[in-house]
Amino acid sequence: MGGNFLNAQKAKFKNDACKVQKTRLPVHYSEPGERTYDLYTKGAYSGNVEAHGKKLYGWTVDQDNPSVKAVVSIYGFTVGRGKRTSEKKEKKDKDGKVTDRWTEYKYSGEAVGKGTLYMYGLDNPFQYDVKKKKKSKWEEKQEAKAAAEKKALAANPFLSDEDVDDSESDISEDSGLDSDNLTLVRTSNVDQSKSVTTGVHRSSSSAYKEYLEVKRPQLYDFKSTYPQSAYNRAISNLNYYYGFTPVKNTFYMRKMKTEKHAEYKMWNSACQAAETLFKPFKYNQSIDDSQVKFDPIVEYFEKQLAKIPDGDKKQKKMQKAAFQNLTNILYYLDRHDDVIAISKKKLDSKYIDKIAERAMEKSERMNALLAFHKMENCHFVNDEEVADGDIEEEEADDDDDEEGTK
Repeated sequence: MGGNFLNAQKAKFKNDACKVQKTRLPVHYSEPGERTYDLYTKGAYSGNVEAHGKKLYGWTVDQDNPSVKAVVSIYGFTVGRGKRTSEKKEKKDKDGKVTDRWTEYKYSGEAVGKGTLYMYGLDNPFQYDVKKKKKSKWEEKQEAKAAAEKKALAANPFLSDEDVDDSESDISEDSGLDSDNLTLVRTSNVDQSKSVTTGVHRSSSSAYKEYLEVKRPQLYDFKSTYPQSAYNRAISNLNYYYGFTPVKNTFYMRKMKTEKHAEYKMWNSACQAAETLFKPFKYNQSIDDSQVKFDPIVEYFEKQLAKIPDGDKKQKKMQKAAFQNLTNILYYLDRHDDVIAISKKKLDSKYIDKIAERAMEKSERMNALLAFHKMENCHFVNDEEVADGDIEEEEADDDDDEEGTK
């Protein structure tokens, strides 16, 4: 009786972050022998920016005959007009009678540093047809809510906006290479912006004083820092299109909170083991020898998923957690055929049909991308050294609040 009670008991779960290094594959295909590049900076604000301050990952610098060239044009700076926002306020007593009225003021401003990335050379992009999805009811409600709030804000008779000073602009020529044997593939906007807002004041003059003395100078200080930020964004974009970028992915294992459940200890041990095994993964090291270590964990969650009858309302959270843990582990091991096969079996599930569909589509796309780059997994094996601070952080989408609609 006790064992049956424990197995039938509803289980509760919590997210536990799991981190793993991988390589983000680029948009464009390149043969290993073609991966040579050169970088240039141009523009009135590029003087203090080192052209080769950052790298194109997985590629080698060749200033004589590169396959790809990139120009970072850092060419202009603008401080926009300051704006004053006022809002009328009132205070009422318990009988609803207005006992006090006043107006609150605040000032805001924005500066924009201009930049463009020009990319030349190889042009062989990955193309993948994505099915257009119908928006969920939740997404439609959120969009309608946001639109209604924006409309109400615009119609609020107590609010008003007005410009308070002139804009200032220093824009020079924006250009790439003057002439070259490589074809321009695309450009990418790398503008940088900074916004400032004062605190709320009951006096317009005191709010404006804070804006002039504290906030507006911050916009002019941005002039000296934006060029490096624009360059950093440009090289990040260049890596998106051509580089084999090191990334640290964060996804979530669903750990059990219900201590009295029969599977509590084994379930959480499996989660902890997966997190421990993923931790030493490196974006530029092979994971072939590590794959087999995950097999007992994968087998455990497969059994948990298989023994839960579809449509069992009491165990729907456990079914969903088992599916998520299983497919997340397989996805980050690049076992995408397995993710697709498991997901297909759950497309008609009462409670996990939607997350099964998303998992399948995600792995189908990744399978296609790996095939396009002639790779078996997202680990670009090489001897390149990258500082931990230069490894980009990426967080997976969380499906925790969404369930099937059937």
